[in-house]
Amino acid sequence: MVAQTPDNLMNSSLKGKRGSIFLRWKRLEDDRSSWRSHWIEISDHLIPRRGRYLLEDQSSKGRKRNTKIVDNTGGQALRTLSAGMMSGMTSPARPWFRLQTPDPELMDAAGVKDWIGQSERIIRTILTRSNFYNSASTIYTELGAFGTGALYRRRHPTDIVSFRPFTAGEYVIAEDEYGSVNTLGREFTMSTSQVVEQFVIQRDGTEDWSNVSKTVKRLWDQKNYDARIEIIHLIQPRRMEERDLTRPLDQKNKAFMDVYMEKGADGDKLLQEHGFDRFPAYCPRWDVLGGDVYGVSPGMEYLGDIKQLQHEQKRKAQAIDKMVNPPMVGSLSLKGKPSTVLPGGTTYVDPQQGSQGFQPAYTVQPRINEMMMDIQEVQNRIQRGFYADLFAMLINSDRRQMTATEVAERHEEKLVLLGPVLQRLNTELLDPLIEDVFLFANEAGMLPPPPPALEGVELEVKYISLLAQAQEAVAASSIERTFSFAGNLSAVFPEIVDNLNADEAIRNYGEILGTSPEILRDADEVEAIRAQRREAQQAEQQMMQLQQGAQAAKVLSEADTQTPNALTALLQGGGTTV
Repeated sequence: MVAQTPDNLMNSSLKGKRGSIFLRWKRLEDDRSSWRSHWIEISDHLIPRRGRYLLEDQSSKGRKRNTKIVDNTGGQALRTLSAGMMSGMTSPARPWFRLQTPDPELMDAAGVKDWIGQSERIIRTILTRSNFYNSASTIYTELGAFGTGALYRRRHPTDIVSFRPFTAGEYVIAEDEYGSVNTLGREFTMSTSQVVEQFVIQRDGTEDWSNVSKTVKRLWDQKNYDARIEIIHLIQPRRMEERDLTRPLDQKNKAFMDVYMEKGADGDKLLQEHGFDRFPAYCPRWDVLGGDVYGVSPGMEYLGDIKQLQHEQKRKAQAIDKMVNPPMVGSLSLKGKPSTVLPGGTTYVDPQQGSQGFQPAYTVQPRINEMMMDIQEVQNRIQRGFYADLFAMLINSDRRQMTATEVAERHEEKLVLLGPVLQRLNTELLDPLIEDVFLFANEAGMLPPPPPALEGVELEVKYISLLAQAQEAVAASSIERTFSFAGNLSAVFPEIVDNLNADEAIRNYGEILGTSPEILRDADEVEAIRAQRREAQQAEQQMMQLQQGAQAAKVLSEADTQTPNALTALLQGGGTTV
């Protein structure tokens, strides 16, 4: 690694764009410094394989880290949370989002439902082909442990899009005035060969050494291809004075700046400068307090319990060890003579000299039961803090086809607590993700032409994951209870059903549960079916009346009019006789 001292860094030229970028990086680093110690403690006691807090960590990723963990209850609870978020929010095994129009009536327009259905399937296919689901699992783990996640999005030549998650300590973020993350920076190392391949060798095969430092050129000439070079990568909004809106929005004129630079480069050199129209990263937070930029997490809130658990497990092990392997004492006569306290060993004792052999120094009878009860209580507290019971049920639901209503009935109180978290993840992760993939698919020509009714219409995203449906199942249950109550009353008061609008009820129920719009017919189709049914019923009634009339005529035609009877009297205009 080619290390740069702070003095050397500050003495390097800070003029121009490189100087402003470096100063911005230092300010963002200072803002992160107060969180760093907390993240390190979480890594040590909860998830030791995560977190990169020094550049040296990137070159020693395989060293042993879990030296402070005795009881892994916290780690197990975190893995359950991550898997539960995956199954409950973005399960690859079931649809978890749906596109819809702002105006519900617009969904009934010609071709709208079919086009939206095709677009949804294309987006799901792109996400499945990419590494999104692997990256999402990593992000959920980062959120549960550190409270903040960072997912970098890049274009892919064949799979449309690809993702790269970062871990705590290797990146910095900043917000805009609306509380949305719009800046992402990271510090990492690259080998000399990697720097040359990415920033020196051009697409046409030529070499351009003007943007790298003399150090890189010297290492390359010395064939020291594996030396580590410190790199800063920063993505931030371009200031208006840095943009020229009168010319085309090329790579150096777009809304967001994407810059790579050596930490110890000469002068005002930048390795590379690109640009993006949209912020190419998603930085969700579990929860944000006050004016903080970084989020808080269950790992932070229950770090004390996790540390207490390690302490108690150590003390329990020591107590048990003293019971099964207590300290021993023996007489002075055994000193210097062959003796052992190992299993199967033999020690010779002379009774005449009063030697009694070995015996425990003191009787150890620790109160293990009380300690075990307290350990169990702490373990349960940690599992509840990470929503382990709720998420374990969500994981099992993928195998048992558990409905959202069942989830809501069993864990309604936990779903209420998770509501703000899910809403924040939708806003900071899933909403921009689906929008980006939709735009990329459209630019690649993968989406069919939209119907005329959708010209200029901005679509909305509705989440139909198991957790999203469970959140809305409370409203669905109110519909069920209302109709059940009305059904019971109708046995005594039949007119009570006049208050129910069954059409609106079934549509609201389907919308709450995320039913596919293709399943429910639109209002015009329903009215046409009912009109046909009424016409068929009227025709059937007319047919029955005709049949009854024909039967009556037949009976009259077959009647005996020769013999005097009531019928002949009527036909003759007379009355009946008594």
